Amino acid sequence: MKIKGKAWIFGDDVDTDAIIPGKYLRTTDMQVFADHVLEGIDPGFAGNVRRGDIIVAGMNFGCGSSREQAVLAIKHAGVGCVVAASFARIFFRNAINIGLPLIETGTKIPCKEGDVVEIDIEDGTVTAGGCEYAGTKMPDFLLEILMDGGLVAHRKKQSAKERFGRRSGAYSKSSILSDKDHLNLIVDLTAPGGSDKVLDVATGNGFLAFEFAKRVSEYNVIGCDMTRDMLLVAERIQGERGIRNLEFRVMDAESLGFEDGSFDIVSCRFAFHHFTDPGKAVSEMVRVCKTGGKIVLVDGLSSEDAVKSEYHNRIEQLRDPSHVRLYSQPELVGMLEAAGLKVIHARNWDADFYFDGWMKIADPGEEIEREVRRMMVDSVADDKTGLRVRFDDGRLLFTYSTVILVAKKE
Repeated sequence: MKIKGKAWIFGDDVDTDAIIPGKYLRTTDMQVFADHVLEGIDPGFAGNVRRGDIIVAGMNFGCGSSREQAVLAIKHAGVGCVVAASFARIFFRNAINIGLPLIETGTKIPCKEGDVVEIDIEDGTVTAGGCEYAGTKMPDFLLEILMDGGLVAHRKKQSAKERFGRRSGAYSKSSILSDKDHLNLIVDLTAPGGSDKVLDVATGNGFLAFEFAKRVSEYNVIGCDMTRDMLLVAERIQGERGIRNLEFRVMDAESLGFEDGSFDIVSCRFAFHHFTDPGKAVSEMVRVCKTGGKIVLVDGLSSEDAVKSEYHNRIEQLRDPSHVRLYSQPELVGMLEAAGLKVIHARNWDADFYFDGWMKIADPGEEIEREVRRMMVDSVADDKTGLRVRFDDGRLLFTYSTVILVAKKE
Protein backbone atom coordinates (compact mmCIF):
# COMPACT_ATOMS: atom_id res chain seq x y z
CA MET A 1 0.00 0.00 0.00
CA LYS A 2 1.42 3.36 -1.06
CA ILE A 3 0.38 6.68 0.47
CA LYS A 4 1.32 10.09 -0.88
CA GLY A 5 0.49 13.35 0.84
CA LYS A 6 1.56 16.71 2.18
CA ALA A 7 3.82 16.70 5.24
CA TRP A 8 2.90 18.21 8.60
CA ILE A 9 5.93 18.56 10.85
CA PHE A 10 5.94 17.88 14.61
CA GLY A 11 8.77 17.49 17.10
CA ASP A 12 9.70 15.06 19.87
CA ASP A 13 7.51 13.81 22.72
CA VAL A 14 4.11 14.67 21.24
CA ASP A 15 1.86 13.26 23.95
CA THR A 16 -1.70 12.02 23.80
CA ASP A 17 -3.06 15.04 25.66
CA ALA A 18 -1.63 17.27 22.94
CA ILE A 19 -3.14 15.00 20.28
CA ILE A 20 -6.61 15.06 21.84
CA PRO A 21 -7.03 17.04 25.09
CA GLY A 22 -8.71 15.25 27.97
CA LYS A 23 -11.71 17.60 28.02
CA TYR A 24 -12.99 15.98 24.79
CA LEU A 25 -12.80 12.38 26.00
CA ARG A 26 -16.35 12.22 27.37
CA THR A 27 -17.80 11.97 23.86
CA THR A 28 -17.76 9.07 21.43
CA ASP A 29 -18.36 11.36 18.44
CA MET A 30 -15.45 10.80 16.04
CA GLN A 31 -16.05 14.17 14.40
CA VAL A 32 -15.40 15.93 17.71
CA PHE A 33 -12.07 14.11 17.96
CA ALA A 34 -11.20 15.05 14.36
CA ASP A 35 -12.18 18.70 14.91
CA HIS A 36 -9.75 19.05 17.84
CA VAL A 37 -6.88 16.78 16.81
CA LEU A 38 -3.42 18.10 17.79
CA GLU A 39 -5.10 21.20 19.17
CA GLY A 40 -2.58 21.22 22.03
CA ILE A 41 0.30 21.97 19.62
CA ASP A 42 -1.24 23.48 16.49
CA PRO A 43 -4.79 24.87 16.97
CA GLY A 44 -5.15 25.33 13.21
CA PHE A 45 -4.14 21.79 12.24
CA ALA A 46 -7.63 20.21 12.32
CA GLY A 47 -9.06 22.88 10.04
CA ASN A 48 -6.25 22.71 7.49
CA VAL A 49 -5.26 19.04 7.28
CA ARG A 50 -6.54 17.24 4.20
CA ARG A 51 -7.34 13.58 3.64
CA GLY A 52 -4.18 11.67 2.87
CA ASP A 53 -1.79 14.19 4.46
CA ILE A 54 1.12 12.76 6.44
CA ILE A 55 2.41 13.60 9.92
CA VAL A 56 6.22 13.60 10.15
CA ALA A 57 7.43 13.67 13.77
CA GLY A 58 10.44 13.05 15.99
CA MET A 59 11.03 10.70 18.91
CA ASN A 60 8.44 9.16 21.24
CA PHE A 61 5.30 10.20 19.31
CA GLY A 62 2.11 9.32 21.23
CA CYS A 63 3.65 9.20 24.68
CA GLY A 64 1.59 9.86 27.81
CA SER A 65 -1.68 8.06 28.49
CA SER A 66 -2.95 4.89 26.82
CA ARG A 67 -6.05 6.62 25.42
CA GLU A 68 -6.96 5.14 22.05
CA GLN A 69 -8.87 8.34 21.26
CA ALA A 70 -5.52 9.86 20.22
CA VAL A 71 -5.26 7.38 17.35
CA LEU A 72 -8.96 7.74 16.51
CA ALA A 73 -8.63 11.53 16.33
CA ILE A 74 -5.73 11.31 13.86
CA LYS A 75 -7.41 8.65 11.74
CA HIS A 76 -10.79 10.41 11.54
CA ALA A 77 -9.10 13.68 10.64
CA GLY A 78 -8.08 11.90 7.43
CA VAL A 79 -4.34 11.61 8.09
CA GLY A 80 -2.96 8.99 5.73
CA CYS A 81 0.06 7.96 7.78
CA VAL A 82 2.21 8.96 10.76
CA VAL A 83 5.97 8.79 10.24
CA ALA A 84 8.05 9.19 13.39
CA ALA A 85 11.56 8.50 14.60
CA SER A 86 9.96 6.39 17.34
CA PHE A 87 6.54 5.76 18.87
CA ALA A 88 5.31 5.16 22.39
CA ARG A 89 4.56 1.44 22.48
CA ILE A 90 0.91 1.73 23.52
CA PHE A 91 0.24 4.31 20.80
CA PHE A 92 1.89 1.99 18.25
CA ARG A 93 -0.27 -0.94 19.39
CA ASN A 94 -3.45 1.15 19.31
CA ALA A 95 -2.61 2.39 15.82
CA ILE A 96 -2.29 -1.16 14.49
CA ASN A 97 -5.52 -2.25 16.20
CA ILE A 98 -7.46 0.74 14.85
CA GLY A 99 -5.89 0.70 11.39
CA LEU A 100 -3.87 3.94 11.33
CA PRO A 101 -0.82 3.44 9.03
CA LEU A 102 2.51 4.33 10.64
CA ILE A 103 6.23 3.87 10.03
CA GLU A 104 9.05 4.08 12.55
CA THR A 105 12.26 5.42 11.03
CA GLY A 106 14.80 5.67 13.89
CA THR A 107 15.64 9.28 13.01
CA LYS A 108 13.41 12.18 11.99
CA ILE A 109 12.94 12.43 8.22
CA PRO A 110 14.43 15.72 6.95
CA CYS A 111 11.63 17.54 5.13
CA LYS A 112 9.71 20.80 5.34
CA GLU A 113 6.04 21.38 6.05
CA GLY A 114 4.10 21.13 2.82
CA ASP A 115 6.60 18.83 1.10
CA VAL A 116 5.11 15.82 -0.67
CA VAL A 117 6.02 12.59 1.11
CA GLU A 118 5.44 9.11 -0.29
CA ILE A 119 5.08 6.06 1.95
CA ASP A 120 5.30 2.37 1.05
CA ILE A 121 3.78 0.63 4.06
CA GLU A 122 4.68 -2.88 2.92
CA ASP A 123 8.36 -2.08 2.28
CA GLY A 124 8.61 0.29 5.25
CA THR A 125 10.13 3.06 3.13
CA VAL A 126 9.64 6.84 3.09
CA THR A 127 10.48 9.06 0.11
CA ALA A 128 10.90 12.79 0.72
CA GLY A 129 12.85 15.45 -1.17
CA GLY A 130 13.98 12.93 -3.77
CA CYS A 131 15.61 10.68 -1.13
CA GLU A 132 14.40 7.31 0.12
CA TYR A 133 14.63 6.41 3.80
CA ALA A 134 14.30 2.91 5.22
CA GLY A 135 11.97 2.52 8.17
CA THR A 136 11.38 -0.53 10.30
CA LYS A 137 9.46 -3.14 8.32
CA MET A 138 6.55 -4.55 10.30
CA PRO A 139 6.19 -8.27 10.98
CA ASP A 140 3.84 -9.85 8.45
CA PHE A 141 1.07 -10.55 10.98
CA LEU A 142 0.96 -6.90 12.12
CA LEU A 143 1.12 -5.68 8.54
CA GLU A 144 -1.84 -7.87 7.61
CA ILE A 145 -3.93 -6.42 10.46
CA LEU A 146 -2.96 -2.88 9.48
CA MET A 147 -3.64 -3.44 5.76
CA ASP A 148 -7.07 -4.84 6.63
CA GLY A 149 -7.96 -1.62 8.45
CA GLY A 150 -7.39 -2.70 12.06
CA LEU A 151 -8.10 -5.66 14.29
CA VAL A 152 -11.93 -5.62 14.09
CA ALA A 153 -11.87 -5.22 10.31
CA HIS A 154 -9.20 -7.92 10.03
CA ARG A 155 -11.32 -10.42 11.94
CA LYS A 156 -14.39 -9.53 9.88
CA LYS A 157 -12.47 -10.02 6.64
CA GLN A 158 -11.11 -13.36 7.83
CA SER A 159 -14.68 -14.40 8.61
CA ALA A 160 -15.82 -13.24 5.17
CA LYS A 161 -13.07 -15.21 3.43
CA GLU A 162 -14.05 -18.35 5.31
CA ARG A 163 -17.78 -17.93 4.68
CA PHE A 164 -17.49 -16.98 1.01
CA GLY A 165 -14.95 -19.72 0.46
CA ARG A 166 -17.28 -22.28 1.99
CA ARG A 167 -20.29 -21.06 -0.02
CA SER A 168 -18.53 -20.15 -3.30
CA GLY A 169 -20.45 -22.80 -5.25
CA ALA A 170 -23.82 -21.64 -3.88
CA TYR A 171 -23.14 -18.03 -4.89
CA SER A 172 -22.38 -19.16 -8.45
CA LYS A 173 -25.99 -20.42 -8.67
CA SER A 174 -27.63 -17.26 -7.29
CA SER A 175 -30.35 -16.04 -9.64
CA ILE A 176 -29.67 -12.32 -9.12
CA LEU A 177 -25.88 -12.60 -9.36
CA SER A 178 -26.11 -14.43 -12.69
CA ASP A 179 -29.11 -12.51 -14.10
CA LYS A 180 -28.23 -11.78 -17.74
CA ASP A 181 -30.67 -8.88 -18.11
CA HIS A 182 -29.22 -7.17 -15.04
CA LEU A 183 -25.63 -7.73 -16.19
CA ASN A 184 -26.35 -6.46 -19.71
CA LEU A 185 -28.07 -3.35 -18.36
CA ILE A 186 -24.99 -2.53 -16.27
CA VAL A 187 -22.66 -2.89 -19.25
CA ASP A 188 -25.04 -0.97 -21.55
CA LEU A 189 -25.17 1.96 -19.10
CA THR A 190 -21.38 1.92 -18.76
CA ALA A 191 -20.93 1.84 -22.59
CA PRO A 192 -17.36 0.50 -22.72
CA GLY A 193 -15.21 1.03 -25.79
CA GLY A 194 -13.46 -1.91 -27.42
CA SER A 195 -10.07 -0.79 -26.15
CA ASP A 196 -11.12 0.07 -22.58
CA LYS A 197 -9.23 -1.48 -19.68
CA VAL A 198 -11.66 -2.78 -17.07
CA LEU A 199 -11.22 -3.76 -13.42
CA ASP A 200 -14.06 -5.55 -11.61
CA VAL A 201 -13.52 -5.18 -7.86
CA ALA A 202 -14.76 -7.89 -5.44
CA THR A 203 -15.70 -9.86 -8.55
CA GLY A 204 -16.80 -13.00 -6.69
CA ASN A 205 -17.61 -15.63 -9.29
CA GLY A 206 -16.83 -13.12 -12.06
CA PHE A 207 -20.25 -12.63 -13.62
CA LEU A 208 -19.86 -8.91 -14.39
CA ALA A 209 -16.25 -9.42 -15.50
CA PHE A 210 -17.46 -12.00 -18.04
CA GLU A 211 -19.93 -9.52 -19.54
CA PHE A 212 -17.35 -6.75 -19.80
CA ALA A 213 -14.94 -9.19 -21.45
CA LYS A 214 -17.48 -9.70 -24.25
CA ARG A 215 -17.52 -5.96 -25.02
CA VAL A 216 -13.81 -5.13 -24.87
CA SER A 217 -11.27 -6.89 -27.00
CA GLU A 218 -7.89 -5.19 -27.11
CA TYR A 219 -7.06 -5.52 -23.39
CA ASN A 220 -7.73 -8.01 -20.64
CA VAL A 221 -10.45 -7.47 -18.11
CA ILE A 222 -9.18 -8.04 -14.58
CA GLY A 223 -11.42 -9.36 -11.81
CA CYS A 224 -10.12 -9.22 -8.25
CA ASP A 225 -11.46 -10.64 -5.01
CA MET A 226 -9.96 -11.39 -1.59
CA THR A 227 -11.46 -14.92 -1.51
CA ARG A 228 -9.42 -17.37 -3.54
CA ASP A 229 -12.15 -20.04 -3.54
CA MET A 230 -14.57 -17.62 -5.25
CA LEU A 231 -11.97 -17.00 -7.95
CA LEU A 232 -11.40 -20.72 -8.46
CA VAL A 233 -15.10 -21.02 -9.33
CA ALA A 234 -14.77 -17.98 -11.61
CA GLU A 235 -11.78 -19.52 -13.39
CA ARG A 236 -13.70 -22.76 -13.90
CA ILE A 237 -16.64 -20.87 -15.46
CA GLN A 238 -14.18 -18.87 -17.58
CA GLY A 239 -12.72 -22.10 -18.94
CA GLU A 240 -16.17 -23.49 -19.71
CA ARG A 241 -17.09 -20.32 -21.61
CA GLY A 242 -13.76 -20.08 -23.42
CA ILE A 243 -13.17 -16.44 -22.44
CA ARG A 244 -9.53 -15.50 -23.05
CA ASN A 245 -9.26 -11.74 -22.42
CA LEU A 246 -9.86 -12.06 -18.69
CA GLU A 247 -7.70 -12.77 -15.66
CA PHE A 248 -8.43 -13.05 -11.95
CA ARG A 249 -6.26 -11.91 -9.04
CA VAL A 250 -6.52 -12.27 -5.27
CA MET A 251 -6.74 -8.71 -3.93
CA ASP A 252 -8.54 -6.65 -1.28
CA ALA A 253 -10.85 -3.93 -2.62
CA GLU A 254 -9.56 -1.54 0.04
CA SER A 255 -5.93 -1.95 -1.07
CA LEU A 256 -5.74 -2.34 -4.85
CA GLY A 257 -2.31 -3.29 -6.14
CA PHE A 258 -2.38 -1.16 -9.31
CA GLU A 259 -0.78 2.12 -10.32
CA ASP A 260 -2.80 5.34 -10.38
CA GLY A 261 -4.97 5.74 -13.49
CA SER A 262 -4.57 2.16 -14.71
CA PHE A 263 -8.16 1.54 -15.89
CA ASP A 264 -10.87 3.16 -18.00
CA ILE A 265 -13.65 1.44 -16.04
CA VAL A 266 -13.68 0.24 -12.44
CA SER A 267 -16.77 -1.67 -11.32
CA CYS A 268 -18.10 -3.26 -8.14
CA ARG A 269 -21.32 -5.28 -8.05
CA PHE A 270 -23.20 -6.55 -4.97
CA ALA A 271 -20.16 -6.43 -2.67
CA PHE A 272 -20.07 -2.89 -1.30
CA HIS A 273 -22.15 -3.83 1.77
CA HIS A 274 -19.31 -6.15 2.88
CA PHE A 275 -16.59 -3.48 2.91
CA THR A 276 -15.33 -2.56 6.38
CA ASP A 277 -14.12 0.84 5.12
CA PRO A 278 -16.36 1.87 2.20
CA GLY A 279 -14.74 5.30 1.92
CA LYS A 280 -11.34 3.70 1.45
CA ALA A 281 -12.73 1.27 -1.13
CA VAL A 282 -14.23 4.13 -3.16
CA SER A 283 -10.97 6.09 -2.84
CA GLU A 284 -9.00 3.11 -4.18
CA MET A 285 -11.42 2.63 -7.08
CA VAL A 286 -11.10 6.31 -7.97
CA ARG A 287 -7.30 6.22 -7.63
CA VAL A 288 -6.81 3.40 -10.15
CA CYS A 289 -9.34 4.91 -12.59
CA LYS A 290 -8.13 7.25 -15.34
CA THR A 291 -9.30 10.84 -15.51
CA GLY A 292 -12.36 10.74 -17.75
CA GLY A 293 -12.96 7.11 -16.81
CA LYS A 294 -16.02 5.58 -15.15
CA ILE A 295 -16.76 4.07 -11.76
CA VAL A 296 -19.66 1.59 -11.65
CA LEU A 297 -21.22 0.79 -8.28
CA VAL A 298 -24.07 -1.71 -8.04
CA ASP A 299 -25.59 -2.82 -4.75
CA GLY A 300 -28.74 -3.56 -2.86
CA LEU A 301 -30.38 -0.67 -1.06
CA SER A 302 -31.63 -0.14 2.45
CA SER A 303 -34.50 2.17 3.31
CA GLU A 304 -33.98 5.91 3.71
CA ASP A 305 -36.04 5.50 6.89
CA ALA A 306 -33.37 5.10 9.60
CA VAL A 307 -35.49 2.76 11.77
CA LYS A 308 -36.31 0.44 8.86
CA SER A 309 -32.70 0.49 7.69
CA GLU A 310 -31.45 -0.51 11.14
CA TYR A 311 -33.94 -3.40 11.36
CA HIS A 312 -33.06 -4.56 7.84
CA ASN A 313 -29.32 -4.47 8.49
CA ARG A 314 -29.73 -6.38 11.77
CA ILE A 315 -31.37 -9.18 9.80
CA GLU A 316 -28.59 -9.13 7.19
CA GLN A 317 -25.86 -9.29 9.84
CA LEU A 318 -27.61 -12.16 11.60
CA ARG A 319 -27.91 -14.11 8.35
CA ASP A 320 -24.33 -13.33 7.30
CA PRO A 321 -21.85 -11.95 9.88
CA SER A 322 -19.59 -10.69 7.08
CA HIS A 323 -22.29 -8.17 6.17
CA VAL A 324 -21.32 -4.63 7.25
CA ARG A 325 -24.14 -2.40 6.02
CA LEU A 326 -26.51 -1.84 3.13
CA TYR A 327 -26.86 1.88 2.40
CA SER A 328 -29.65 4.03 1.01
CA GLN A 329 -29.31 5.40 -2.50
CA PRO A 330 -28.61 8.98 -1.32
CA GLU A 331 -25.83 7.63 0.93
CA LEU A 332 -24.18 5.77 -1.96
CA VAL A 333 -24.46 8.78 -4.27
CA GLY A 334 -23.03 10.95 -1.49
CA MET A 335 -19.96 8.71 -1.14
CA LEU A 336 -19.27 8.89 -4.86
CA GLU A 337 -19.71 12.65 -4.97
CA ALA A 338 -17.50 13.09 -1.89
CA ALA A 339 -14.78 11.26 -3.83
CA GLY A 340 -15.02 13.89 -6.59
CA LEU A 341 -17.13 11.85 -9.01
CA LYS A 342 -20.11 12.98 -11.08
CA VAL A 343 -22.98 10.48 -11.23
CA ILE A 344 -24.16 10.23 -14.85
CA HIS A 345 -26.57 7.27 -14.57
CA ALA A 346 -28.72 5.97 -11.72
CA ARG A 347 -30.97 3.05 -12.61
CA ASN A 348 -33.05 1.05 -10.15
CA TRP A 349 -33.81 -2.63 -10.43
CA ASP A 350 -36.11 -4.68 -8.17
CA ALA A 351 -35.46 -8.36 -7.51
CA ASP A 352 -37.79 -10.77 -5.73
CA PHE A 353 -36.42 -13.44 -3.39
CA TYR A 354 -38.13 -16.37 -1.74
CA PHE A 355 -36.94 -16.66 1.84
CA ASP A 356 -35.88 -20.32 1.62
CA GLY A 357 -33.65 -19.78 -1.41
CA TRP A 358 -32.13 -16.65 0.11
CA MET A 359 -31.22 -18.50 3.30
CA LYS A 360 -29.82 -21.47 1.37
CA ILE A 361 -27.14 -19.26 -0.19
CA ALA A 362 -25.77 -18.18 3.20
CA ASP A 363 -26.57 -21.42 5.09
CA PRO A 364 -26.30 -19.87 8.58
CA GLY A 365 -27.74 -22.88 10.44
CA GLU A 366 -31.24 -23.80 11.59
CA GLU A 367 -31.31 -21.68 14.75
CA ILE A 368 -30.34 -18.47 12.97
CA GLU A 369 -32.66 -19.26 10.08
CA ARG A 370 -35.59 -19.54 12.50
CA GLU A 371 -34.72 -16.19 14.11
CA VAL A 372 -34.36 -14.44 10.74
CA ARG A 373 -37.69 -15.90 9.60
CA ARG A 374 -39.34 -14.68 12.81
CA MET A 375 -37.99 -11.15 12.25
CA MET A 376 -39.08 -11.16 8.60
CA VAL A 377 -42.59 -12.39 9.42
CA ASP A 378 -42.81 -9.81 12.19
CA SER A 379 -42.08 -7.11 9.62
CA VAL A 380 -44.99 -7.97 7.30
CA ALA A 381 -47.67 -5.86 8.97
CA ASP A 382 -45.95 -2.48 8.89
CA ASP A 383 -43.02 -3.17 6.53
CA LYS A 384 -40.38 -2.83 9.24
CA THR A 385 -37.61 -3.81 6.81
CA GLY A 386 -38.64 -1.72 3.81
CA LEU A 387 -38.42 -4.96 1.78
CA ARG A 388 -42.17 -5.43 1.21
CA VAL A 389 -42.09 -8.82 2.94
CA ARG A 390 -45.21 -10.83 2.12
CA PHE A 391 -46.58 -14.33 1.60
CA ASP A 392 -47.01 -15.82 -1.86
CA ASP A 393 -49.03 -19.02 -1.81
CA GLY A 394 -47.79 -19.67 1.72
CA ARG A 395 -44.14 -18.94 0.87
CA LEU A 396 -42.32 -16.00 2.39
CA LEU A 397 -41.29 -13.53 -0.32
CA PHE A 398 -39.60 -10.11 -0.30
CA THR A 399 -38.24 -7.56 -2.78
CA TYR A 400 -34.74 -6.15 -2.86
CA SER A 401 -34.34 -2.72 -4.38
CA THR A 402 -30.97 -2.40 -6.09
CA VAL A 403 -29.29 0.47 -7.88
CA ILE A 404 -26.79 0.81 -10.72
CA LEU A 405 -24.71 3.97 -10.35
CA VAL A 406 -22.33 5.01 -13.13
CA ALA A 407 -20.08 7.94 -12.25
CA LYS A 408 -17.41 9.82 -14.17
CA LYS A 409 -13.99 10.81 -12.86
CA GLU A 410 -13.50 14.36 -14.08
